[in-house]
Amino acid sequence: MTDWDEVKRLAADFQKVQLSSSTQKLSERNCIEVVTLLMEKKMLDLIFSSDGKEYITPQHLVTEILGELYVAGGRVNLVELAKTIGVDLGHINAHIGEVIKGHKDIISVLGQLIDSTYITRIAGEINEKLVQFGQINVGDLTMQYDLPAEFIQTHIVEKNLGKLIFGQQDRNDPRVVFTESFIARSRAKIRGALVGLTKPVPITAILAHVDVTEKLFFTLFDQSSMYGSLTSRQPGAQYIPNVYARSQHEWVHNFYKQNGYLEYDALTRQGISDYKTYLKKSSLDLQYLSSCAISKSLLERIEADIEECVASKSHLDLHSNLPSVFNDADIKNVMEKILTPQKQKETVILEGYLLSKSFIDTLAKDIDELLKEKAKSAVESGRYQQYQTELQVASQRGRDDMDEPIKVDKREERRKKAAGGKAGGGTQGRETKTKSTKNKKRDKAVEDVEEVEVPKTTLEIISQEDIGQSIQIVLESEGLDDLMNAITEYLHPVINEKGLQLAADIYLTTVQDRTASRRQTHNDVQNKLNTLAGDIRLFEKGIKLLPSDVQALLYKYLLKSQCTDFVNEILNYISSEEGGNTNVDGYNNDQRIKFINELKAEYRAPLIALVKTLSGANIDEFMESIDAALATCSMIMKKVDKKKDRVLVLNHKHALLEEIEKCEDPPVVLHLATLIVFIAATQCMLHASGRHIVNLLSFLKQFMTPEQYEEFSAYHDMVGMVLGGGSDVETAKERLREKMPAIKKIAADFKKSAGEKS
Repeated sequence: MTDWDEVKRLAADFQKVQLSSSTQKLSERNCIEVVTLLMEKKMLDLIFSSDGKEYITPQHLVTEILGELYVAGGRVNLVELAKTIGVDLGHINAHIGEVIKGHKDIISVLGQLIDSTYITRIAGEINEKLVQFGQINVGDLTMQYDLPAEFIQTHIVEKNLGKLIFGQQDRNDPRVVFTESFIARSRAKIRGALVGLTKPVPITAILAHVDVTEKLFFTLFDQSSMYGSLTSRQPGAQYIPNVYARSQHEWVHNFYKQNGYLEYDALTRQGISDYKTYLKKSSLDLQYLSSCAISKSLLERIEADIEECVASKSHLDLHSNLPSVFNDADIKNVMEKILTPQKQKETVILEGYLLSKSFIDTLAKDIDELLKEKAKSAVESGRYQQYQTELQVASQRGRDDMDEPIKVDKREERRKKAAGGKAGGGTQGRETKTKSTKNKKRDKAVEDVEEVEVPKTTLEIISQEDIGQSIQIVLESEGLDDLMNAITEYLHPVINEKGLQLAADIYLTTVQDRTASRRQTHNDVQNKLNTLAGDIRLFEKGIKLLPSDVQALLYKYLLKSQCTDFVNEILNYISSEEGGNTNVDGYNNDQRIKFINELKAEYRAPLIALVKTLSGANIDEFMESIDAALATCSMIMKKVDKKKDRVLVLNHKHALLEEIEKCEDPPVVLHLATLIVFIAATQCMLHASGRHIVNLLSFLKQFMTPEQYEEFSAYHDMVGMVLGGGSDVETAKERLREKMPAIKKIAADFKKSAGEKS
């Protein structure tokens, strides 16, 4: 009864509250604002739910996470966990650290939480699978459990190996775990397969038969290697049984012992594909050819046959004396190994026959009389003279063809020079028209005609038929009829060259006597011009070593001196050839051009171009014009032989040393000494006048010791004092005579190393 009264009193109180004024109630919005204010003032720490209608404390969130992990069986996805609890994923991620920190048996992996109970259960499943299949691979477990391989390897397999997982890891691949019984079964399978094989078999075939992985096979093979060997440890390797290798070895040694050689094709047919490696590993002493390998004893027997052939001045059939498997390349290789340089000079190999040079010379002697008659006939008919003329023209045109790229590059420049020449048309106007390149068809026709005129072959003094008829009887008696064509082809160029020499001798003794003096003059002038051109080239090389401002001065001096002498020599020679007695040594350029315009038309263009280069400051243009100018005089410029350049430089230096030794004139001594020091320091010749001595001494300072440079500088200053005149001239002359021996000694003894040491 009392309880019921209490209930009535509470009901009355509740009704009273409901009927009270609204000012005493908090609305839902007011509650939210109050909670928000408390959270802003850090007085309350709450987490909103996903719909924003509920709150949860961080401690309760951690409890909820642990509870859901337990319900999920020890593995839960964080995204699913956020949906289940009803909070944002960011809050879950923010409090995962607290969960893991308070529970060390929980691990976060790829957005998932996993505890130790789940790991224990998986380890048990893995062990059951290992017992069932004999081996497991972490890669397969990764796909099955959707977990990282590293996690499974470290936290599940290796951590529980020997506890929950009873097996052992593969040494070569730690991700593979197997049982002892599985290894025993696999070893037995491999041993059985290897024992039953009698010939090479690919490893892939063995693996397919025994159903063993490749890595495990190579691991267990070493324990069964007594039955054979592997060619490699690669997937494409082969297994070679010992019985097969032993039979191969016996066959190779028996064949080599009986025949003295081993054919590569025969080795391949025996199953030895890499025969070179196989033979190198064997104990046989072999010489390797293109198709086979032979013994040294066989080479010694062949060498003895060749020595007998040379000694008896006869011939040797190589095909009959060598194994039948030898091809032409093998015969060539054998001959290269056997024939020393001396024996190569004494023998000739033609179509499988080795002929001694003495035998060949005997055949050639039978043709001497006929060859003399043929050579005499060639000279008397004029064929030899025509051939020599065509040969010289062809040589000159070949030189022009070599210069063609330079001419093509400067074609427009020459055209402008010709168009902008002196007043009046004259030869310049005509030259421009003849050098026009617009009519390409006409130029092509001219080129074709020139190509036809160039001789293609050597003049034939005696034919192959004549040689064959002369030696036919001897070859038939020796049983070498089959070598008729080969021997005649070999002898023809040698005998024909001998015939050309005979024709040259006959020509010199009969026809050429009338023009010997004129030709000698021509040769002398040609040699002199070649010498001048060579000196100019070497002087230019020395000038290029100097500073650019000094180069310009020396180029002008070289053009006015050596190059002018070259031009005067050509013009004087042409004057004498044309029957005139004009000497152009004292002419200036205008007078030279006027003299050239009075010559025949074929002289004008190249000579005028050469003379114009003397007014410039470029040696290259002068050197480019030399060939064309010499061609008008039927002369040629010899090819540059750089091997002789050092000899020419040394000869020039010795000439200067002889000259300075005899000289007593102080300025000349200074000039010669400077040039000698330049040659010794740079290994290059130089052509300079006395006014360039200051610049040369400045350049040579780097190569000279301070004492040497001071001697030359002081000597130069005194020479300038003497040449300039003054009150102390006599004193300066006396000092110059005193210092002259020291200057000569420095020049004579100067070496480049002295400058380098300083």
